[in-house]
Amino acid sequence: MQIIALDAATYCGVAVGTSGGDPKCWSIDLGDGYSQDARFSNVLSLTQGLIVDHKPDLIVVEAAIGGKNKNDFLIGLVACIRGCAKNRAVRCETVSPATVRKHFIGKALTSADFPGMKPARAKIAIKERVMQQAKWMGWDVPDLDAADAVATWDWACANHVPSYQSKPQGGLYRE
Repeated sequence: MQIIALDAATYCGVAVGTSGGDPKCWSIDLGDGYSQDARFSNVLSLTQGLIVDHKPDLIVVEAAIGGKNKNDFLIGLVACIRGCAKNRAVRCETVSPATVRKHFIGKALTSADFPGMKPARAKIAIKERVMQQAKWMGWDVPDLDAADAVATWDWACANHVPSYQSKPQGGLYRE
């Protein structure tokens, strides 16, 4: 199954690959400093290009979260991705970051897991753990946004491909 996973933000993480293979991942600047409308347009173009180039069976995008602190801009980016996928008849779903983290690193880390750190620094520390796990899996991950996308890709494989098995990790069986 060909899967595209996105971590939607101004710096949008992208992971693309066929389940059972190694994903390719990168991030794209949707226009830091640009208007929200320009960034919405850019994410629509990005999604369209990914669909044309990779012909996915599924697109999975990290859900915009935040409760009372929700970010309307992130909600808009996710809506643009979902709408573009629907227009091109590609199945698309959202998944919460906590669900992905629990799957990928074994725990849905939050800022409470990093006492003494300010929430912004704790958020980076969580992303660093995700990136470390992706590198342990042997994947070439250039930055934290790409790491979130590849973790989402792995979650999608594990939850939508019956025969998918994650790569072994750690050093127990290394030669």
